[in-house]
Amino acid sequence: MRRVGVAAVALAVLAMACGAEPEVIDVADLPDDEAPAERGSVNVHDADPPDEVPPPDARLASGGWPEAAAFIARESEAGNPTLVNIFASWCTPCRAEMPMLVEAAEANADVTFLGIDHIDRLEDGEAFVDEFAVTFATIHDLEGDVAFHVGSRGMPTTVVFDADGELAGRVIGELTASSLDGLLEAGRAGA
Repeated sequence: MRRVGVAAVALAVLAMACGAEPEVIDVADLPDDEAPAERGSVNVHDADPPDEVPPPDARLASGGWPEAAAFIARESEAGNPTLVNIFASWCTPCRAEMPMLVEAAEANADVTFLGIDHIDRLEDGEAFVDEFAVTFATIHDLEGDVAFHVGSRGMPTTVVFDADGELAGRVIGELTASSLDGLLEAGRAGA
């Protein structure tokens, strides 16, 4: 049985590596017996508030789920959906998709973008943010707390929260222009 599970994971990774189109998962359509992050019942307003909320121009602010949730909640209160990209300097697909994300952040002023540097050395995260001229806010999540809370199962993972602070869509794997558009649309649908 375990070999079947390992084979399924290997096939999924191979499909992503071979350029298969990642699917935007509408988390509201998943069955009720899935974990909360899988069902879409993640609402940032339910998270325990941190001592300090990262500013809109945060550059690798130290934090995890409480800080990310508070950041997204602040944007939600302003009526904005938030797209969250979980990346790491050591992740090749993360490096490939980042230029598209930087461009999308500049072209979509109605959506807030937040980057999460996942289980990465701070120095490497800083070099990554500098190399790709990341202009949106970033949080340095050394523990991988954000990925856990949004149901990430691989790197990169990109999720979107609608203007109500509800998880509205997720893509696991490298984004394409089409899957990024799908996430932006899912985030705006709740607005």
